[in-house]
Amino acid sequence: MLLYWKLVWLFLKRMPKAISLVLNLITIFLTIFLLVGCSNMSNESTFLVRYKFDKSSPFYSVIQKSFNQSNGTTQMSGLEKVSIASGYMGVCVTNIPKDYDKGVKSVCYPRKDLANNPLYSDLSIELFNAPSSDKKSTQKELPINLNILELAETTSRYVVHPYILMVTIILTILMFLMMVYSLVPALPFKYWMLRATLCLSAFLVLFWGIGAMWTHVGIHACSKLVPSASMGILKIHRGFKAGAMSWVSFSFLLAQLGILWFLYLKDRKNLSEEIDKINNTNNNQPVFKNATDFSDSSTLNYKV
Repeated sequence: MLLYWKLVWLFLKRMPKAISLVLNLITIFLTIFLLVGCSNMSNESTFLVRYKFDKSSPFYSVIQKSFNQSNGTTQMSGLEKVSIASGYMGVCVTNIPKDYDKGVKSVCYPRKDLANNPLYSDLSIELFNAPSSDKKSTQKELPINLNILELAETTSRYVVHPYILMVTIILTILMFLMMVYSLVPALPFKYWMLRATLCLSAFLVLFWGIGAMWTHVGIHACSKLVPSASMGILKIHRGFKAGAMSWVSFSFLLAQLGILWFLYLKDRKNLSEEIDKINNTNNNQPVFKNATDFSDSSTLNYKV
């Protein structure tokens, strides 16, 4: 029974450190799942922005007619129904017509170099021709195109970069290892490891705070700018799951920072109290100036 209560006390005493480790571990998994969003179809739901052709747009019938044709041996009819999700590491295309590519209804691509894909050129629609002139003052008609897949690629490649998230994952894993090291007894340099963990935790909160804000601004900027810039042709859905994962991971890092600094300040306070107790004990002891005083005092005490 006594051993049971000792184990309970040890667990309660170390609970803040255990909570900090759990928060760190959850943050690692959250950020990894956020990074691999749209890299394959199993992670397609973790998208930043989803693009679709708006059925309520007055141009939707024109878009249907532009896709109601064949490109060589490829039937493009029904491409106006595609849905394109943009993530950190890739772009996923769903609702592809079954007659387009041998029954393939969904596919994911890396976030770069999509221009070499046949679907990239097939999804480009010509809206109208704008007059232009060259140096010889020759009037020409310049086609104005809209490519929904190009917009998704631009979002993943230029608007929301994955590099801040990658560095955050690496540093979070490093901090987890440092915390485990500091919990193992009888290991050297634990004091310096604790200080390094505190500094790294503060840096991570600042660093991923910038990354989470960047993600938030990028998602909302696309949802506000693209529909207006496309004259209402495109409809944008924000990735609430990806946004929530970024902010939850940031809040966990912030909570972990608070726990680590609380434990550090608590240990410093306990150390200061112990030093004060030792100093008070030394001050309360009698001070003997020399050996004669000690012998006289001993003699008097003996006579009494």
